[in-house]
Amino acid sequence: MKAIYLEEANELLGNLEGALLQLDETPEEKSLIEEIFRIMHTLKGNSSMFGFTNIAEFIHKLETVYDKIRNAQLTISKEIIDATFKSMDHIKDIIDDPELEIASNKEQYDILTKQAETFTGQKSAPPTAQETPAITAPETKEETSGTYLINFKPGKSAITEGNNPLYLIDELFSLGECKALPYTEEVKNLAKFNPSDCITGWSILLSTDRAEAEIKEVFVFVEDISEVNIEKISDTNLLQNTAFSEQLEGIKLGKSPLDISSLDIKKEEAKAQESPAEKPEDAEKKQTKPKAAQPDKKDTKEKTISSIRVSSDKLDDLMNLVSELITTQAALSLFSRQNYYSELEGMSENVEKLSRQLRDIAFGMTLIPINNMFGRFQRMVRDLSKELSKEVALVTEGGETELDKSIIESLTDPLMHILRNSMDHGIESKERREELGKPAKGTIRLKAYYSGTNVNIEIKDDGKGIDPEVIRNKAIEKGLITENTKLSDKETYKLLFHAGFSTAKVVTDVSGRGVGMDVVRRNIDNLRGDIDIESEIGAGTTLTISLPLSLSIIDGLLVEIGKGSFVIPLAAIDRCFTYNDARDVNKFTKILELEEKQLPFVDLRETFDIKDELDKKTVRQIVVVFNGKDHVALVCDHIVGEYQAVIKPLGSYFKKQDHISGSTILGDGTIALVFDTNRLIKRYVAKETIMA
Repeated sequence: MKAIYLEEANELLGNLEGALLQLDETPEEKSLIEEIFRIMHTLKGNSSMFGFTNIAEFIHKLETVYDKIRNAQLTISKEIIDATFKSMDHIKDIIDDPELEIASNKEQYDILTKQAETFTGQKSAPPTAQETPAITAPETKEETSGTYLINFKPGKSAITEGNNPLYLIDELFSLGECKALPYTEEVKNLAKFNPSDCITGWSILLSTDRAEAEIKEVFVFVEDISEVNIEKISDTNLLQNTAFSEQLEGIKLGKSPLDISSLDIKKEEAKAQESPAEKPEDAEKKQTKPKAAQPDKKDTKEKTISSIRVSSDKLDDLMNLVSELITTQAALSLFSRQNYYSELEGMSENVEKLSRQLRDIAFGMTLIPINNMFGRFQRMVRDLSKELSKEVALVTEGGETELDKSIIESLTDPLMHILRNSMDHGIESKERREELGKPAKGTIRLKAYYSGTNVNIEIKDDGKGIDPEVIRNKAIEKGLITENTKLSDKETYKLLFHAGFSTAKVVTDVSGRGVGMDVVRRNIDNLRGDIDIESEIGAGTTLTISLPLSLSIIDGLLVEIGKGSFVIPLAAIDRCFTYNDARDVNKFTKILELEEKQLPFVDLRETFDIKDELDKKTVRQIVVVFNGKDHVALVCDHIVGEYQAVIKPLGSYFKKQDHISGSTILGDGTIALVFDTNRLIKRYVAKETIMA
């Protein structure tokens, strides 16, 4: 159960951090205040349910601050937002130390609690079961527009479902002058009594200038399992009336709600409990009945469940089983072709169709919106801006783009290194930017988008850019190149990914130790991705990371070269031709002409040094692949057809094979290599440029 709580708490804290970052940019946005309050309220309830009392009380302090903000009793400020961020970090710390046994945690807890109390101007600790039955607010509000009688009877399961009724009553105290009178059901059989049942209700008198809708909001999380009746009994503050207060003091605790008719309320102070135009059935509608009494409503709610929480380990197991199923299905299809039976062929086709649908569904379940990763960088940029005394805005685009969860997990560190470098080395100081006529606030854009079979992630800043001459001089100093070495700007930028290479003159806590960019390149390589740098001095730098959509299963085109089989990703294929369709084939420059377009080509027989003699009757075939920017023609012996490839790693001995991304097992048990078309295109387009 603690694991469930931790998972939900981390998710809520992530949502809270995102809302706070937006509020930091647009403090006038009231909907964000409401969202923050709701998240805190949920987190407080969860903490209370799982026994994290200190965390629940700590969050209650924060919740009180934002309750006052949303009710215009307090103004949002940078100080409050900073304190909230610190409080969130502290919550993450004390989740592992809920009893505050570590001295530093206890000290920080007390400091942040006092800070929250300073914002609200009073101590607002939630009431406890040990307090006196009649709870009276410590301070009053002189200007009120009326007095309400609230009869609140939580359902028996309220506590076990994570709700603390005392917190709700405490929220009513924050709305005005309040007096709460509890009543308790009679326990007839103590032996059968369940101590986790809630058998206490409250009759609460609240004098406030708030609207009735705000009072109802207090019970929004328990209305389905509780009886809540809110009735305005006076247009004045009855709790300021001495005679009325004396009557309340004389009331003895009972087993039922307060009967207001038993009290003497002066006619001029009272509001009719039922107007002449009000019908009895309208009065009944005011009372919210327990959820158990509304089976139809319950059934409707159950049907609206749109998602469930599943362990990532289970998803990994599912993908492994689907991979094995696809391999088995390939063997079945091969057997069906070799042993023709009409019934077997029909069954084989159905299995292939179902396995493809199952693969797509399972694969879709492992895809995660990249925005989940973008969110955590907003906080990092905000904190680092203060540390570096720079004003930097992080703008994100394409957060809905989805990537395999295993790729996202491995991508966090590389992106973090790049963003830190952009802020430290790229973005200038506020004073320097003003001298250059730039906006005082620097901007880093983090953009994700689909490109063919890949997802591209761009990190673009409007800083000072990268001077290739500085990199070149540093590389000569380190002995990486000689003074006579000629490099293009792009080739020069690639030196930044060399281990231990750094152009920083001063080592800081942020960057400059020569550790980071080589780690970035290594991690991207492990993901079968690529990284490219473009920069303009004075205008900024753009790093583009290109990654495969998935590391597990792809649709491919099976081709043969000699006696070997290879798979080309189907999404990267533009068109297919026969070799006879090509004209003006220049084997020296590796250029051929197809449909009046010149393309670089790769003869896969030469690439893999295949010496088998080719049958003279064989008409070789060409597959044109595309990476969103360039085309390359691949010349093979024979195209077999479409194939679902379950990609397996080649192992450490073949890591340097930059044009092969993995392997797959065919239906007959043989191995086929899977092409990494993006790297292959980049490699041969570069060769064409050099030749030109």
